[in-house]
Amino acid sequence: MRQMFADDMPPWRAKDIADKKNIHPMILTRALRLRPMIEMQYNFPLLPSQGSDWQQRLRHAVDTLHPSDAAELRPTFRSDQSAHRAIAAEWLGSTPETTWITCGGHHGTLIAMLSAGLAGRCIAFDRVSYTGGLEQARMIGAPVVPLAYDAEGTLPEALDFACSQAKIAAVYTMPTVHNPLGCTASVARREAIVEVARRHDLLLIEDNAYGYMVPDAPPSYAVLAPERTFFVRGLSKSFAPAAQTGFLVAPVRFTAALETAIKNTTTGTSLVNNIAALSLLADGSIDTLMAAKREEGTRRNAAARSVLGAAAAPGAPAGWHLWVHLPEGLDAPTAEALCREAGVLVSGGNWFAADPSDPPAALRLGLGGELDPARTQAGVEIVAEVLRR
Repeated sequence: MRQMFADDMPPWRAKDIADKKNIHPMILTRALRLRPMIEMQYNFPLLPSQGSDWQQRLRHAVDTLHPSDAAELRPTFRSDQSAHRAIAAEWLGSTPETTWITCGGHHGTLIAMLSAGLAGRCIAFDRVSYTGGLEQARMIGAPVVPLAYDAEGTLPEALDFACSQAKIAAVYTMPTVHNPLGCTASVARREAIVEVARRHDLLLIEDNAYGYMVPDAPPSYAVLAPERTFFVRGLSKSFAPAAQTGFLVAPVRFTAALETAIKNTTTGTSLVNNIAALSLLADGSIDTLMAAKREEGTRRNAAARSVLGAAAAPGAPAGWHLWVHLPEGLDAPTAEALCREAGVLVSGGNWFAADPSDPPAALRLGLGGELDPARTQAGVEIVAEVLRR
């Protein structure tokens, strides 16, 4: 963790910095008291007990290996993973034949793009969308087409119109707890998106990273349109990034391409990590943990909203991130910098812009960067003071 200010900074020096940086003295005082920086930028919801649990599962995973079995030392893409895929499929409600094990959610969306042959082809994104997905599209040379959205996410009519203006091949979508917007699409909205996708023969890449936050969410696109959907579910949010394990459900027609994409991006996944992660699914521990995270997320979300008021956009009650609108005259890069100077790391809305020339005047606050909810709430209060400056 970085120190924002020196521990022995005299009061006169702090006041001098406050004057020069145009930081409210109260904000600076809090930043000094709360050293080091409060993390609200990288959002990985964690609970205190997870470290010891993961350590035990890794030990057990190592103990299950067979030292004399050379196959366990070779890349996993060359070994039989049917048993592991069966565990994942049972948890996801899919079939082993259409279920793939990945190195996490990011890997899942990347190999979906690669196996679908989307390099150089247009991919539609919400005008405000997940940075990682946007970066992957740009990395493979896929032009990004921004779409208008509302309180449920992608507007079907916006997607339909975009298809009339450009040859779109796929849509990157987060219908359950959108990142960063936090919204969830209704059944009717999802069915409307599927209708447009079928009419224009579009592929759907569904990123379900935060889907566990709404256990009674409407059916996924993998259920509504299995013939054209790549459904990605990582464990970075529902468990922890250390798992380095995720899942991809994809149409059978992409099997050969997926095998090639996995082989050439990672030479397979980590056997030990997979065994440890899949044990969470097999014994039901992941479901218990997700319920606990929903409870803690609900507390943090409500506490943050009580301070931010109408500035916080509507979203899932158990969501561990908030989309916060900025007051008139304050842009995202400036707001991000002011928060950083006050001791809080946040993400400016410009990082989520599908069209970099049209950045939203907003911030994303991650409520899962700190284990201590008191530090998270203190960070929210500092952000609120920045918005009132």
